[in-house]
Amino acid sequence: MNITLNKYLCLVSVLMVMFQADNLLAQNKQSRSQDTIDTQVVTIVKPYTPKISDAFKLKQTPRIGRSETPQKTVKYTIFSIPVASTFTPAKGKSVGLDKLKKEKLFQNYVALGYGNYGTILGNLYLNQRLGRGERIGGYIEHHSSQGGIYGLQLEDSFSNSSAQVNYVKSLKAFVWNTDIAFQRQAVNWYGLPFETTFAIDSKQIYSTIELGSDVQITKGILKTGEFHLRRFSDAYDSQELQLKAETIFKFDLLDSPINSSVKVEYLKGSFAKNYNELEVQNYGNIQFSIAPSYQYIQDDLNVLVGFKAYYLMDSEQNKNDFYIYPNVEASYAVVNSIVVAYAGIKGDLYQNTYYDFAQINPFVSPTLDIRPSSTPYKVFVGTKGKLSQTIGYDLKGSFTREQNKALFRTHSIQNLSVPNNYNQGNSFGVVYDDVDVFNVSGALEIEMSQQLNVRLKGDLYKFTSDIEPTAWNLPEFEASLFLDYQLSDKLAMAANLFYWGSRQDTTNFEGQLITAPIVPNVTLDAFLDANFQITYKITNQFGAFIKANNIANNSYNRWNNYPVQGFQVLGGVSYKFDL
Repeated sequence: MNITLNKYLCLVSVLMVMFQADNLLAQNKQSRSQDTIDTQVVTIVKPYTPKISDAFKLKQTPRIGRSETPQKTVKYTIFSIPVASTFTPAKGKSVGLDKLKKEKLFQNYVALGYGNYGTILGNLYLNQRLGRGERIGGYIEHHSSQGGIYGLQLEDSFSNSSAQVNYVKSLKAFVWNTDIAFQRQAVNWYGLPFETTFAIDSKQIYSTIELGSDVQITKGILKTGEFHLRRFSDAYDSQELQLKAETIFKFDLLDSPINSSVKVEYLKGSFAKNYNELEVQNYGNIQFSIAPSYQYIQDDLNVLVGFKAYYLMDSEQNKNDFYIYPNVEASYAVVNSIVVAYAGIKGDLYQNTYYDFAQINPFVSPTLDIRPSSTPYKVFVGTKGKLSQTIGYDLKGSFTREQNKALFRTHSIQNLSVPNNYNQGNSFGVVYDDVDVFNVSGALEIEMSQQLNVRLKGDLYKFTSDIEPTAWNLPEFEASLFLDYQLSDKLAMAANLFYWGSRQDTTNFEGQLITAPIVPNVTLDAFLDANFQITYKITNQFGAFIKANNIANNSYNRWNNYPVQGFQVLGGVSYKFDL
């Protein structure tokens, strides 16, 4: 029965399928006969662009189930075991400081000494309080020698005596200081290159009178004011007068200081005749200058920016010149104060004087050409700081352009002119040239203890001159060493060592018609000069000292044809007192 029913169902299904197929075929035939458009498949693709209306809201708010777990109680216990101890703390005691005995200070000092070569040394320093903030002082110094250098034809003695009186007045608003000084120097032109039959009086005497006054103001923008007058002369009727006045202003801008100095300098001088004894030689000028600077400090950076401007009026050559120089310097602490890098560019105008030349080289002739020297720029870079807690250093390299740089050169021997006391090749003149200077320097300071201090410095130079064949009498290397050692409360020692490299100079004769070119035909050997001093305090007031100079007994030439004294020793006593 079931089988028959299933057959009927299958038959009905087949008939229905066939009927539907015939119906579809009939529709297709009819539609094709009426449709005049070709059949094509068109696919439309449109990206989905959501709209705000498509969004729906969450109908239900989720709930967070919280379960609580009861905290368990924890108990901590230790096992206490008694330990026998024999330690008994001692009762503390305060440490008392040893009270140092206050050393009495004395206001006055005198020292006398005598040594070989007939050397005499004498110093007297006086200081007296007049009232509250008022004090007067002064000193007298003398150093002389009878000479005695072996193999000289002329006298080689020298002496240097000076005296000064100083007055100081201190108030809340300002501090005023004024002084007057006198100096007398006697030297001899003993450096003859050859034997001579002329009678030569080789002595030259320099005399200096100085008057100075300055004031330091504690309030306001005007900080200092200075006035200085100096008259310099010699035994050959040479005269020089120099007057300088300077003020310094200081005020703050944006929490940074601005400094400005205003200076006026007047110079007037004359020589009785020039080196050829033809006419009187005069010189002089007046300078006006201003030098403002701005200092910026930020953390480890320190920058100074400024300039210097000069207006020079030459009264002898009837010409006026204007100079302006940079004044820029910057430093940066790379590692706190252990390593500090610095660099800058600076320039300046230097007023050369007869007084300054005579202090550097006392054997110059009284017939010099005096003019200012200019440094358009000096570029430098370096680093300084500490290698350790006790060792400090400073390394620097620089390049300098110097115009009209003053160079000392031996005068020619006037064998055809009338001889005098300084024209036989035994004096020095000054020549000027533009020189480029490359310099590398280093300094080292060692404080091994409070009793021992060592300072070492060295300079390496490279000179390039424009006109002159060499940079006369300038060494390419120089070094110095200073040592101070306090052996005990009563005994102290000091030593210094100087080294100068070789220098170039010349020895030439006066020409008849055509002057031959001057060439460097003399080389001055390098020299080493070692000096030593020991002082011993006998009592609080009495002391004794011994000085030894040129310990190596090296009779070197500091200047051409001018050998120095050999080993020198001098001993003396000192005394401190109150009036």
